[in-house]
Amino acid sequence: MKQNDVPRLVIAAAARTPVGVKCGTLSQFSPEDLGVLAAEEVIHRSGVPREKIDATIGANVYQFTAPGCQDIYFPRNISLRCHLNIETPGLLVQRICGSGFQTVISAFQQIAMPDAVDDAKIVLCVGAETMSRAPQVIRSPRRSGASFWEFVEGGKIEDTLLVGLNHDLVHTAMMLTADEYGTQMGVTRRECDELADTSHSRARAAYRSSHFNGGDVLRGMFAVDATDLTGKPVYLARDECVRQTSVEVLAKLPGFTPNGLVSPGNASEISDGGAAAVVADRAEAEKLGLPTRYELVGYGVAGVEPRVMGRGPVVAIDKALAQTGLKQKDIELFEINEAFAAQYLGVEKELKLDREITNVNGGAVAIGHPLGATGLRLMTDLIYEMERRDVSLGCASACIGGGQGAAVIIRDTEKG
Repeated sequence: MKQNDVPRLVIAAAARTPVGVKCGTLSQFSPEDLGVLAAEEVIHRSGVPREKIDATIGANVYQFTAPGCQDIYFPRNISLRCHLNIETPGLLVQRICGSGFQTVISAFQQIAMPDAVDDAKIVLCVGAETMSRAPQVIRSPRRSGASFWEFVEGGKIEDTLLVGLNHDLVHTAMMLTADEYGTQMGVTRRECDELADTSHSRARAAYRSSHFNGGDVLRGMFAVDATDLTGKPVYLARDECVRQTSVEVLAKLPGFTPNGLVSPGNASEISDGGAAAVVADRAEAEKLGLPTRYELVGYGVAGVEPRVMGRGPVVAIDKALAQTGLKQKDIELFEINEAFAAQYLGVEKELKLDREITNVNGGAVAIGHPLGATGLRLMTDLIYEMERRDVSLGCASACIGGGQGAAVIIRDTEKG
């Protein structure tokens, strides 16, 4: 499709919760709960009438994480709890670490369809993850032949979180892919620890200058009222994973991988969080008086060799640029998910990224990586930082388990 044939889509609003540290403040919330909080926030920020939302697209990777809450109904329940039209359908998408991006990409595709195929004009996109609640299960080999409702004994106990971090088909694991890709790109352990220190340092600085503290940073984040593990009320207005550290402290942590690049201190945090966006056809948004400043210009999704899955942003960004007719030099701000420092550094080296305009408020090594929410978290932080820095084009991207990458490009139309 030629770029001038692509309909103009806007991000009428984007917002995210703080990211909660594993077993921290947000661990009491189900993904659905976090999704509802984020959805309500973007409905409020956009001013969209609820009856005008044509579809809800949700992203949640670790299913069945919430006792008493049915994750398989994630997008539909969000629609119902947010009091959208009963006719508004819900779709759950799953592209692992790129699932949050996929909600927006699917919205783009749905709105771009001719009305005779799909007449949706406004889509609510929501991603959330409570990794703290990923369950332990007994994996019975099968149901019993004697009774369908009974199971054969002898199943192994399985930690669903850890199982998801392996890729059995190609005999690897996510941290091993980062180690392999980083090694191929000449990344050193020292560089990984320096990147981790920078990520935490930038995230701490962002918090000090956040809008909660009288500044103008992280305006995409909204506070969450919760309770801590003792029942004490908590007003959470910061990313809980961010900490004070140093290269010297990080260097003392053991390497977990054959080449020693990945350690507990330079990998993304296991975490909880939610994010959302309202994606709309520009003409429809203008008719309803919704914000139209930020356009979703295009996207790219592509595969890479699974053993170096961290390379995904390289091919995804290239594909997004090709789709939009832009050059990498046109992009003035990047958000690249830091699944692992070694993985990010490989991408940085291969694309020759300028770190001064990349992950300027810290990355996932410091902030955390709640899988289903991450793409929307990156996009939210990108949009508000674009406004703060007065730049016209930004790109957000992530690598994806199994050997994929996803990227979106955003334009500030007030800048041309």
